[in-house]
Amino acid sequence: MVTHQVLGRLVRREASRLGIGSADEKVAIVDGAEWIAKQLNSNLPVLDILILDFYHLSEHIWLASNKCFGQDTEAVKQFAGTLLHLAKHDGVGSLPGAVESERKKYRRGIKRKTLNELMGYIGHRASMCDYPGYRNKGWQLGSGPTEAMCKVLTYRLKGAGMRWDKYGADAIMALIALRQSNTWESYWEGRKRAA
Repeated sequence: MVTHQVLGRLVRREASRLGIGSADEKVAIVDGAEWIAKQLNSNLPVLDILILDFYHLSEHIWLASNKCFGQDTEAVKQFAGTLLHLAKHDGVGSLPGAVESERKKYRRGIKRKTLNELMGYIGHRASMCDYPGYRNKGWQLGSGPTEAMCKVLTYRLKGAGMRWDKYGADAIMALIALRQSNTWESYWEGRKRAA
């Protein structure tokens, strides 16, 4: 069974194999789950920064907005749009004021609770949300390119009529990973020398 700790050790081992320590910039884009940040912080202390995937921040903002203003209303679009614009262009430091001005309209109830939870979510992850700074450095704000590559990599496994056992799937994924990471030639050259 793969646990958080096992996954953390696997990440550390793979990062070491890839020589992450010699990279100029070491950035991880995460979905905001606390266990992921904990494993990365303990197993990859060489990381320069953890970035909260902007899409995951936006999911929480849209969810809170829909709970407060009704599903897909104009008020939802206005509130969520304002918060996301502030986060991306001014940084999340500007969000508590905007959320608080809405929150103080409600003394109790689901709307106040929802906005409290949103403020807590943002507050716990504020150090991962310097989106204007990340954009100035040319860094990605989201994990979309990586997630899209995951779909591409698994396409060979999931095509119509495909049937794989664990060992066959592992083997084909290893070959696909070699091709996609531009290490195909060097891998096979190394195998030739070893033989």
